[in-house]
Formats: sequence, structure tokens, C-alpha cells
Amino acid sequence: MLAFLRLPNRATELIGAATLVLSIGGGAWYTCWAIFFTRSLGLSAAQVGIGLTAAGVFGMLTGSVVGFVADRVGSREVLIVLGAIQGLSTFGYIWVHEFWGFLAVACVATAAERSILGIRLALVSSLAPEPDRIRSIALIRVLAHAGFAVGSGVGALVLNLDTRAAYIGLVLVHGLASLVFALVVHRVPHVQSLRDINRKRKVLVLRDRPFMVMTVLSAVLALCWGVGGAAIPLWIANHTEAPMWIAGAIAAINAVGIITLQTRVSRSGATVPGAARLGVYCGLVLAACCGLFAATYHGSGWLVIVLLLLAGIVHVLGELLYVASGWGLSVGLTKDEAHGEYQGMYNTGTSAAQMLAPALMTMLIVDWGIGGWILLAGLFVVAGSPTVLVGRWALRDKREQPVRAGHQDESSFS
Repeated sequence: MLAFLRLPNRATELIGAATLVLSIGGGAWYTCWAIFFTRSLGLSAAQVGIGLTAAGVFGMLTGSVVGFVADRVGSREVLIVLGAIQGLSTFGYIWVHEFWGFLAVACVATAAERSILGIRLALVSSLAPEPDRIRSIALIRVLAHAGFAVGSGVGALVLNLDTRAAYIGLVLVHGLASLVFALVVHRVPHVQSLRDINRKRKVLVLRDRPFMVMTVLSAVLALCWGVGGAAIPLWIANHTEAPMWIAGAIAAINAVGIITLQTRVSRSGATVPGAARLGVYCGLVLAACCGLFAATYHGSGWLVIVLLLLAGIVHVLGELLYVASGWGLSVGLTKDEAHGEYQGMYNTGTSAAQMLAPALMTMLIVDWGIGGWILLAGLFVVAGSPTVLVGRWALRDKREQPVRAGHQDESSFS
């Protein structure tokens, strides 16, 4: 199963297969969900926006709690439950006919979906041999993007049909994909939990100041996803004369870049020092990307098209660096007995960025124009620059208060 990817063991192969199925369902769903909510469920755009924002807040707040529970009872078991909850709650959209029902279903489904990301990373970190952890995580992300691309094609077919029956079929596909994900994860071996060793402890991550600072910095850098998802199409539509197909071309460049380069880029972030340096590079590259987009203001013709495509290439490089840096730091600074708790907290930061990004990008890019790009570039530089210093602080803190054996190569920051 997925042997061509050379994942380190069968357990990680199973997680990769489960992720592929889940992402196919997710790709189909996210291609169509806005149209489904407004046309099939009859909700207004404002109701959809309010409901999804509230669901995002709920999902963000539950991430850390779910991570702590995963350490107590086992990340595999919690991941199975999350997949089942996401699948069953997705089916609930079929019977929704008013706003409050939509809000309830969206909160449950979003909380499960957001939590899956952190718990899956925690489970892979526990099952993959230490030298292969970052590479395994990178390969599984490649599978996720490949599946999402396939699912997007399915979603495009549903949009072309544009019927109630087609949208209901889409909901069923997404829900069934989540349930299949849970069934495949059920075949993954159990990972030792605190309950297995009859141990109780307090929350660790909130007392880990370097990790909390790193989580905040990473959340700011995670706005790069908002640039790709919201800022680029909004900028092209409102502040350039370029054709809108450029936005699709940039999205395709992003997908191809992640699928082909993520594993290679992640090799440089396999240690805490290496990952910290990637964080600095990430901030600078994303700032350069913002500058290139700003240079296309009110532009037209082939020069603007070339600049937009170049900016898209620089953006995907920044995203690759961000993801590789985030994995190396979040996994490398996690205590072995607290993968769920730490990854749950880290994912809370990125979830916050994803929740705020649409509104923030609309304000910065649509309303402020070039000034918005300049401010965004400054945010990326400010968030990326301290990662080396915070990484040193974290490793020094780990040496002074040893809780576990060496988890990463603590070579010098050069």
C-alpha cells in the first residue's frame, strides 16, 4: 500500500491511505460548499459567513482540549472518533433547513476537521522512527494535496450538474470519505497513552513559553494560506486588469509545487536549528511575494501576467518553507509524552489564522491596496525573523529542564 512513497512502516502507510481518501472527499466538498449552502439549503451569504466564522472559533477553541485528551487515551483512538464525528455530522447537512441547524452541524463538523490535523500529526510523530518523522509528515501532506486535487475535479462535475441531487451526493461522498478514514485508522497500532502507564499530569504546553511564542509566530506566518486562498483572487479582480484565469493558474502552480517539492524542502527542517532558519527565510520570501503582487497594481498586459505568475511561484516557495519550518519546530520541540497536547495547541494557532484570514485579506488587499501588501510583508518579516532566537531559547530551556531524551539534533545555529 503506497509503497512507492517509501513511508517508513505500514502504520504510516495506513495513515497516508486514510489521508488520501479523506482529502478526496474534502476537495470535492470545498469546491462546492458555498454554492450548496446558498442554493440547496437556501441560506443567505451573510448567514453562511456568520455560521462558518462561529464554527471556526469553536473549532479553534476545542483543538487544545482534544489534544490533551489524545495524550490521555491515545491519539489513534481519538483520531478514529474524530473521523466518525466528521462523517456523521457531514450527513447532518442533508436535513438542515434553517440557520440554527446549519450552525450546530457546522460547529461539530468544523471542530472535528480542525482537530484531525493536529492529532494526525501527533500520531505520525509517534509511529514514525525519529529520523523519518518530518519526511513522513511531508509525504502525507503530498498525498493530501493530490487527493484534494482529485476531489476538486469531482466537485467541478457537481457544480456543472448544479442540482439538489448532485449536491446531496456530494455530501454523502464527503461523509463517507470521513468514515472510511476512521475505518482505515482503526487498523493502525495503538500508541502508548498516559492511561496505559497509569500516569496523571497537568497541562504541559501552556507552561512551555518558547513553544507558545513559536505558536504565535507560526500563526502569523500561516496567513500565507490566506494569501493563496483569498488575497490573490481578490487582488486580481479588484486592482489589476489581468484575466481571472491567472488566479486558477497560480492555484495550479501552488498544487504542483507542493506535490513535487514539499518533501525535498522539508529535509532542511528536520532539526530544530534547521527549521528555525527556514522560518527566517519564509518571512523574507513571503515579504518578497507581497512586493511582487503590489507591483502589479492597476497593471495590464503580458508584463502584469508574468509578474503575477512570478509572484505565485515565490508565494508557493514561501508556503513550502513555512510548512517545513512549522513541522520541524512543532515536532522537534514537543515532549514525547505530549504529542497530542502540543500539536493540538500548534494547530489552534494555525486555525486562528485560517479563521481570520478571509476578513483580514479583504480589508488589507481590497480596501488598502498597495498599503495592505506592504503591511502584510512587514508582518511576515516580523514573524519570521525571531524564529532562530526562539529556537535557541527553546533548546536551552529543554537542556535546563530535561523531560525527555534527545529528540532532535541540537546542532548549533549557524
